[in-house]
Amino acid sequence: MRKIYIAGVLAAGLTLASACSDNHDYALEGEGKVMLTASFSNDVKVASRATLEEELSSSTIIWISGSKGLVRKYEGLQNLPADGIKLLGGNYVAEAWAGDSLSASFEAKYYKGRAPFTITSGTTRVELPCHIANVVTSVDYSDNIDGVLTDYTITVGHSRGSLDFVGKDTRKGYFMMPSGSKNLTWSLKGKLADGSAFTKEGVIENVQPATEYVLHVTYTPSSSDNGGAFINIVIDESTIDSEDEILITVAPKIVGTSFDIKQGITGQPGMFDKKSLYITASSALKNVVIDCPLLATTIGGNDIDLMTADASVCTSLNAAGIEWNYVYNEADDISNMKINFNEEWLNAIPAGEYQMNVTATDALGKKSVVAMPITVTNAKAEAVEVSAAAPTTWATSAMIYGRLLDASVTDGRLEYRKAGDTAWTAAETAIDGVNLSAELTGLTPGTTYEYRVACAGFESAPKTITTEANLQLPNASFEDWQIKSGRNGNLIYAEGDAMFWDSGNHGSASLSKQVTTPDGTHKHSGQYSALLTSQKVALMGIGRFAAGNIFIGQYLKTDGTDGILGWGRPFASRPKALKGYLRYQPGEIKYNDCKIDDKTAEMASHVGQTDQGIIYIVILSDDNKMTASATDSGKEKTWPIVVETKSGQVFDVNRPNVLGYGQLIVDATQGDGMIEFNIPIEYFRTDVKGANIAITCSASRYGDYFCGGDSKMWIDDFELVY
Repeated sequence: MRKIYIAGVLAAGLTLASACSDNHDYALEGEGKVMLTASFSNDVKVASRATLEEELSSSTIIWISGSKGLVRKYEGLQNLPADGIKLLGGNYVAEAWAGDSLSASFEAKYYKGRAPFTITSGTTRVELPCHIANVVTSVDYSDNIDGVLTDYTITVGHSRGSLDFVGKDTRKGYFMMPSGSKNLTWSLKGKLADGSAFTKEGVIENVQPATEYVLHVTYTPSSSDNGGAFINIVIDESTIDSEDEILITVAPKIVGTSFDIKQGITGQPGMFDKKSLYITASSALKNVVIDCPLLATTIGGNDIDLMTADASVCTSLNAAGIEWNYVYNEADDISNMKINFNEEWLNAIPAGEYQMNVTATDALGKKSVVAMPITVTNAKAEAVEVSAAAPTTWATSAMIYGRLLDASVTDGRLEYRKAGDTAWTAAETAIDGVNLSAELTGLTPGTTYEYRVACAGFESAPKTITTEANLQLPNASFEDWQIKSGRNGNLIYAEGDAMFWDSGNHGSASLSKQVTTPDGTHKHSGQYSALLTSQKVALMGIGRFAAGNIFIGQYLKTDGTDGILGWGRPFASRPKALKGYLRYQPGEIKYNDCKIDDKTAEMASHVGQTDQGIIYIVILSDDNKMTASATDSGKEKTWPIVVETKSGQVFDVNRPNVLGYGQLIVDATQGDGMIEFNIPIEYFRTDVKGANIAITCSASRYGDYFCGGDSKMWIDDFELVY
């Protein structure tokens, strides 16, 4: 049995292997840390190991949960902390997901793994075995089948996708089963010897993940017929065995101790303290090269490999003030190196700006390169640059940073102003050693600000930040419509404009009904509000309940009496709330057309209750998008959220691309007019900028499951609050 391994160095105790004049033991030890190894079992030999390694490394999601829920989450192995995951003592569960979760594919596989563990003290090693989560199918034929059947194809699938095995196709098919679905269907079609069509169908019941189902097509000859009656399919079931092994490791991590290596080392001439770098690898280090013009006076060149340097070079660098210590634990096959740039070396550097490139390569060929600026200046302090992509900069607030370079400075503070203004405002500055930080609030959206560090007799050169714009929603007052007739759904944008909002009208219009319409009876401003009308949509007794709804995105396809929807549009700001106006007139829940097995009982329990409406807003990142199983021609298949009502695939707030969420459950409103609402947005993640926004409004809370009553909800004048 062979496996794919993904290993990340999360914590370890290391044994000394070699050193150049460093007096301390830098073994990576600590209480309450976990070292995680994830093994990925593959069912076939891999043609392109490098490609698979890259795909799995970038797609792997690791969650660690404790008794109170999720405590750590990592997306991509490159984001695992090299110095270990610190956890309090207790019981935990590590879970991993990787690959593509497609409904049906000959290529895409999806892996899942789960491992419980307990943290006491020191380092806990956990192996997280991940297995193929797909249901796998393959087909083979008896040798004599071609004598009786030609042009044959076996189609295998479920409600959300299928695969065609044309002829003697030897590929394996990978399926992710829809929620509540347990069976795969198959259909063999071909042409018999007499030219007539042949069809045979069946069901593979209660299929299981990580299991392969082989469809053996056999033919038993007989003189009494043309062959068709003696073509049979026998299905063998077996647990998937591993066939290949790839070792996927995280590239070495290079970090600064007590400073950001990418920001570099900055100080005044003769005023530096010792600075150190840590390099951590999930195997032995092979090469560690430092490259900088400042080395030339010591070693006669700009670069040196610390792993292979001879004794005379070690002696010269040690004497100049550069020392390093390499530690390798052969039993666990993990290592680290600490490089010290001592005061005597740093304080001998003349004023100027320099760059040192540090390249670490491990025994498995993984390489990391980091450029470390070195600046020697007479400035007493400096403002630290904040990246334009920094998630700490919002529309009305931002974090700014500075650094003291002169140890004698005791009154350092951060100041800021709008770009172009003359007066500076002192910020409430937090001081942590030489590092300064301040949170600015009450800022103007979409505005550039300057910030600097000031102290007695000195002001640093300024840096800039630009706050997020206070973007608003197109057609947020629902004034622009294209009114359609017959089996064409109303559109919620003016002719010539781009679609932003859409609705379920495209489905209900197939039965000549519109569930979302402009209405002037109740409105807050302008001519119209949007009226969402839940109703039974039927023609000659054939139909289904449909909730009045509106959403940001696009209606992708009608699938029988179900819909496939793509939710979310690009949006580069992060609002704090959604406000607007609504009126709600609920009916009694009397329709329950739910066809999802694990939801029918729950929906039935709501019958007889008073209906409720719902409005929710979602801020999403640009990763972990979903793919629709099918769309109408010309429509995009990939969206931040895909809803497919036939399979019960509805919005899940726990999806990894959800950054923020706000929800309002709507009960009957009082009075004759509309009331104002405000939905605060709770941000679950603040470590990444928002990239997409989704808003969904429904006159029936359980409309995704076709459950509700004859309810009406009017909405108007949506506004994002920053």
